[in-house]
Amino acid sequence: MSSSLFGIGLSGLRASQIALNTTSNNISNVDTEGYNRQITQLSQNTGSSAGGSFSGNGVTVTGVERQYQQYLNNQLNSAQSTQSALSANLSQATQIDNLLADNEAGINTQMQQFFAGLQTVADNPSDTAARQSLLGNAESMTAQFNSTGQYFDNLDKSVESQMGTAVEQINGYASQLAKLNDQISQTTAKTGMPPNGLMDQRDAIVTNLNRLTDVSVVNQEGQFNVSLPGGQPLVIGDKANSLSLISSKDDPDRKTIGFNTPTGQTLELNEQQFSKGTLGGLIGFRNDVLEPASHRLDQLAQTLGSRINALNKQGEVLGSNQAGEALFSTADPVVRTSTDNEGSGSLTAEFALDADGNFNASAIRPSNYQVEADGSGNFTVTRLSDGKTVTPDADGAYDGLSITLSGGAAAGDTFTIKPLEGAASNMQLLASDPADIAARSPGEGSGGNSNALKMAALQDEKVVNGNASFNSAYAQIVSSVGNQVATLSSKSDAQGQVVQELQSAQQSVSGVNLDEEAANLVRYQQLYTANAQVIRTASGLFDTLLGIMS
Repeated sequence: MSSSLFGIGLSGLRASQIALNTTSNNISNVDTEGYNRQITQLSQNTGSSAGGSFSGNGVTVTGVERQYQQYLNNQLNSAQSTQSALSANLSQATQIDNLLADNEAGINTQMQQFFAGLQTVADNPSDTAARQSLLGNAESMTAQFNSTGQYFDNLDKSVESQMGTAVEQINGYASQLAKLNDQISQTTAKTGMPPNGLMDQRDAIVTNLNRLTDVSVVNQEGQFNVSLPGGQPLVIGDKANSLSLISSKDDPDRKTIGFNTPTGQTLELNEQQFSKGTLGGLIGFRNDVLEPASHRLDQLAQTLGSRINALNKQGEVLGSNQAGEALFSTADPVVRTSTDNEGSGSLTAEFALDADGNFNASAIRPSNYQVEADGSGNFTVTRLSDGKTVTPDADGAYDGLSITLSGGAAAGDTFTIKPLEGAASNMQLLASDPADIAARSPGEGSGGNSNALKMAALQDEKVVNGNASFNSAYAQIVSSVGNQVATLSSKSDAQGQVVQELQSAQQSVSGVNLDEEAANLVRYQQLYTANAQVIRTASGLFDTLLGIMS
């Protein structure tokens, strides 16, 4: 009897010791990110037959179980992935918004001063000082276009750098996850018990992956198989694949995401599949905020420069009957050939010119274009900003572009046209002599000013896109970015609330409550003491029995 009592006491002692260890471990990991609270699972031992009845044989520890709910954790990961995308997008977009909204040093102010200078020259066409002041205004305006355009270019490079960092982090987490899959599999096979600490680490890595990009996880025989949003396998068991930042096949100047296959190939991925996580936020910012704003800024610079140039060429310079020349430099279309093209065809693109050698600035759209050959010498043109097919006008121009496909282009070969690249960042004032401003029209006397009046009147004409003045076009850029920032901010705040609610729900299941653990500590300490007393009682009974027998 005493031996049975002794065994029962020992089983209780062992169980309470393990429970104390589990509780202590919970307390020590209260601030450990990714830690899931653990509970010692107890079960009574099978009883023994004695004198026609069964008596208990103590307690056994069946395991130490993580308090973890997969469905809730998946919801939280998805919400955090969305929040990360919104935060990354908002952080970048706010920088543009702050720059464009600076009215004192902004382009809008510089354009107003430039046109005011033109009006002053129109009022005093022979005044060299007024002409010199106008050149100064023009120089300041081009400098502002340059700095804003270069800021956009630098921000684009910064975004690509951050995309590269995110890719490196994804690769690192994928490698760690594959190793943990292997460790968990081996440990479980050896012990027959799930290694809670390793499983917590693996779950934390999945959480970190979701903060970078949305991933799908399938638990297959205790191992996590992880796929990218497009279905590409990132982790399969103990094997990890990787991503890389590569030059786009359509535009080598543009960096995008590539998937490195186990066979050594690198496949360019569709950027549209990355909508969540920091990586998705950066791509979304570049595609939806930065590039549209940059294209519209280039359109503004190109339209202003080309329209002023066209009018200045119609007038005569000061002191002679010589026709004026271009006052500003303008961009020329750039063509990029896809590296996947199978044919030998080439594409040229130019601005379609009128009889006077000027192009229709109002036809220019703030967009790049993709040209796809059909293999028979014909092609289709797609405006990338809205995905619409562009049909040629009566003169054969596509949104003001004259496009020529030559050579043996194969069916499906593509070319990218960038009509406005660098128009703002590279805009320069070409005139240096005040006399270069052609204020008078041919046939007017030395005091003629009709051409200067035409140039000054451009300020209020709807020449950008054929429906907006220069000032209103710039205001539309500012307003568009501002609205995007406001929308992103509102969505980010709302998503932040969703994340907080899910975190609270997750913590109610998996989090460590110090008050509860402190109570458990006292409870298991009392259990340990009580079982120790059982052992002392058994020992006393055994001593009594020995005394009787002796």
